[in-house]
Formats: sequence, C-alpha cells, structure tokens
Amino acid sequence: MNTDYDSWADIYDEVYSFLDYDINFYLQKASNIKGNILEIGCGTGRITIPLMENGANITGIDSSQKMIDRLRIKVASNKDAIKLIKQDVRALELSQKFDLVIVPYRGFQSLLTVEDQINALNSLRNHLKPGGNLIITLFVPGKDLFDQRSDIFYHLRDSRYTEGNGYRSLHHRTEFDHHNQLLHTQISMTEHVDDYLISKRYANFTLRYLYTDEARYLFKYCGFRIEEITGDYDGTPYDRDSEETIWSLVVR
Repeated sequence: MNTDYDSWADIYDEVYSFLDYDINFYLQKASNIKGNILEIGCGTGRITIPLMENGANITGIDSSQKMIDRLRIKVASNKDAIKLIKQDVRALELSQKFDLVIVPYRGFQSLLTVEDQINALNSLRNHLKPGGNLIITLFVPGKDLFDQRSDIFYHLRDSRYTEGNGYRSLHHRTEFDHHNQLLHTQISMTEHVDDYLISKRYANFTLRYLYTDEARYLFKYCGFRIEEITGDYDGTPYDRDSEETIWSLVVR
C-alpha cells in the first residue's frame, strides 16, 4: 500500500507525541550553519517549529497538503519566518539551493522502491550548495522487528486526552513483504472514558527498510560521500547493536 498522509494529518501529533529525542540533534546541526535549511517531510512541524523558533532559515517540504495546512495554522503568527511547499521529493523544483538538507525520522523510508530512492537522492543532490550537508536517518531492521506476528495488535502506549478518566490507547500490527523489503503497518487508536469505548479508528502506512550496507552503496551510487554514520543522536558510533543509523552525507 502507498501511505495516504492526508488521512494522517489530524492524528499525527497524537501518534508521535512521544518523539522528541532527535530535536536537539537537529537544533545543534542548524546552529552550526548560517545558511538555508531544507526539511523533507516536514509534516505538522515536529522538527520544523523548533528550528524556526531557534532562528533557522528553513523551508519545509511535504507531499501532503493537509499536513502543511495544519503546520501553517501552528505557525500563523510567524508565517513570514518559514516557507512551506507541497512538492514530491523525487522531483523537487525549488528556486534555491541549501546549505543543509534534513530527512528526519522515517521520511526517507517512505520511498518504497529503489528507483524512488535514487530519484529522491538525485533531486536532493541538485538542491545542495557545494559543501552542503544531507542528513538522513534510518532504522536498522532487526530480529525484534521480524519476530512480530501480523495477526496481533501490539500495544504502543496510552495517553490522557480529557480531564478525568478519558484516555487514548494506541496499538499497531505489521505485515511483512520480505521480497520488496516493505512493512505494511496499521495503527489502531481507541478513545475511552472510564471503561467505555467512545471511538476507534485505523490509519495505515508503509515503509521500506534498508540494510546498512545497502544504504551505504545507495548513497555512494547517487554521488554522495559518507562523512559520518552514528548509531544514535548523541554521536554514539554505529555498531552491530545499533537500532538507528544517522547518515551525514556530502556531495562528492
């Protein structure tokens, strides 16, 4: 399946409310440069807004108009401090080049074929200034991931959403297409008050996983030099126990 990110716009913040451990990493990267920053997959502004508030000159790109619309509402009082554009990363047509391009979290893995990934990397390379930096993060597929059963919804977390006893509960299940290296995931979000189920909805997304050696070859094939690979946002060196890879790339 291809992910319909428009259908995610109104629940994205709730699903990913826990995700903040990479924000300081991007703030630090942005503070090290004085130029323009391009964020791919800006969504509803999880990374974009902190960068903007920290004074970064940032342009956000997303393929979902509804995601961009929600982000525009959030930054309405600072709308001149940020550029938000609906475009496809595989065929960017922007009027400027950038000193830093970031593809946070699972953005790059939303590209579901090698051809899509190559097209995106070529497009990004063409929008980097000489000496510019491209940062891509990927999760490392491991045993814990593939041990999941596709017929079981696994609990993610609960969160309060009203005063009193109202709470939301998130679960997920994943089907694996090992031939194409695809994860087809369904999120279930239920709302409860006390012991009563008030509502339930589902949202689907698909990601493509890459093995580290595969990613290494792909980046080099598309004209990038690997400046650094870390296994965490604190700079921990990548090793076989790493669950993430953070790639810092420059144009060769």
